[in-house]
Amino acid sequence: MKQRLICGGLAALLLGTTAAYAASEDDFLKPVGLPPKAKPQMRQGGEALPPLPLPATPLRRSEKKRPPSPSTLIGKVIWGSYLDYTWENGMITRVFDWNMVPADCQSLLRACYQHLNMDYKVEATPLDGFNATPAEIPVLYFSGGRSLNFSDTERETLRRYLLSGGMVWFDSVVGSPFFYKSALTELSRMLPEAQIRRLPEDHPLFHMVDDTVKLSIKSKQEMFPVLDAVYIGSRVAAIVSPYGLGAGWDNTAPELIKQADYYDSPSALRLGLNLVAYAMGYFRVGQAHAKAQLYSDEDAQANADPVVFAHIRTSGVWNTEPGGANNLLRFMKKNLSVRAAYLTRTVKLDTDPLADYSFLYLSGISDFHFDEAEARALRGYLAGGGFLIIDNSLGLDEFGRAVYREMKKVFPSTDFAKMPTEHALFTQGPFTLDRVRYTLAARAKYPALAAPVLECIQIDGQARVLYSPFDMAAGWQGDDHPLAYGYETGDALRLGANLITYCLTH
Repeated sequence: MKQRLICGGLAALLLGTTAAYAASEDDFLKPVGLPPKAKPQMRQGGEALPPLPLPATPLRRSEKKRPPSPSTLIGKVIWGSYLDYTWENGMITRVFDWNMVPADCQSLLRACYQHLNMDYKVEATPLDGFNATPAEIPVLYFSGGRSLNFSDTERETLRRYLLSGGMVWFDSVVGSPFFYKSALTELSRMLPEAQIRRLPEDHPLFHMVDDTVKLSIKSKQEMFPVLDAVYIGSRVAAIVSPYGLGAGWDNTAPELIKQADYYDSPSALRLGLNLVAYAMGYFRVGQAHAKAQLYSDEDAQANADPVVFAHIRTSGVWNTEPGGANNLLRFMKKNLSVRAAYLTRTVKLDTDPLADYSFLYLSGISDFHFDEAEARALRGYLAGGGFLIIDNSLGLDEFGRAVYREMKKVFPSTDFAKMPTEHALFTQGPFTLDRVRYTLAARAKYPALAAPVLECIQIDGQARVLYSPFDMAAGWQGDDHPLAYGYETGDALRLGANLITYCLTH
């Protein structure tokens, strides 16, 4: 809720600052770029995108074979209506809501081909009849200056697309507060169970190709890029940019819109390349989340005392790897000599009977907060002999800071301490873990790191709170999560098995 208020507050601020200049949102729908010099065109953003540029090297006439058409990466969504703009010389340009910068995506994909050797195309995509299949169009792109207003059918189509692994980009191409606020509202309607979050500086999306730490917009130089996002699992499924991207991709400017705010061309391209690389790099993660198989109650019927993986629901983004826990439990069932039935459960600290569970699992990718009732319930559970496993999804700082802060609410006088490598958890579990393999990003950042890293809070002389600052669940899931700071799959599964076994046997 706090994050929603932050996003809503920014939108309100933007609306307030522009109210003195813009009579209505129509002021954000004008031609982008220079006025026409030749015979006037009756439309700027027509029913189809401009043709793709010719190949850099023309084909010889004798060559009969044509190269295969590149696959579609981006569907530029057709939405809204249009306005006719009359220039000082009397010429009229028709400007469509969805296509204010007709060559924005084509220019971005051309840069992807030049810099990343990735050859993809964009196609105009109407929502009417769209089959919501991410495998055919991995990214949907909404661009505009006026307010979005989807029908219930369109919202359901977009929801199905997002949950199936697709990614949606909302670009307020001229920095319109009307488009920005409406995009946030529509996302909340599509995914009411999700939260809109501001992406932190260390998020992989900002570092896929280029470290976009400092960018420039029209009104401010050397600022950190601003993207609001919705997570599905650990994947960013939708982003909303309050500052324009498309004009920078096409190296043009909305000169007619004085209150416009947008990234300059170098900044927009840097962020755009990262967006493309993230969409492709996390595509398989989205597919895996969509297909995550959950254990059913039938799995417990063979054993009256099943092992329950109790996953804590928090105020933050908590269900980061929907199939990760089940994959870990399957691994344990297959590789450990102890025969047991395994179940996954979602629990609320302040309402569920925590004493029913041998251990609790807390994961996250964002900030979160325990209220007084939740902190009190967790304190009583741990003091009564329970265990808590905490997993930092993707290994990001935002969740790590929240873990240290919120556990201080639970145990104000106790701090985390690093667990020694000779601890029984590493040496006496099902697997000996003196050395482990980390992900590529973790090895690059911590080249000397070879042993597993866990921190703990001791209660009555026993490690009851077990915190991994490096991601385990992405490894349990088994799909590559680019730029995640965590353990590779094999060691993530072995460490997870040791943690659960430790909780069950102590």
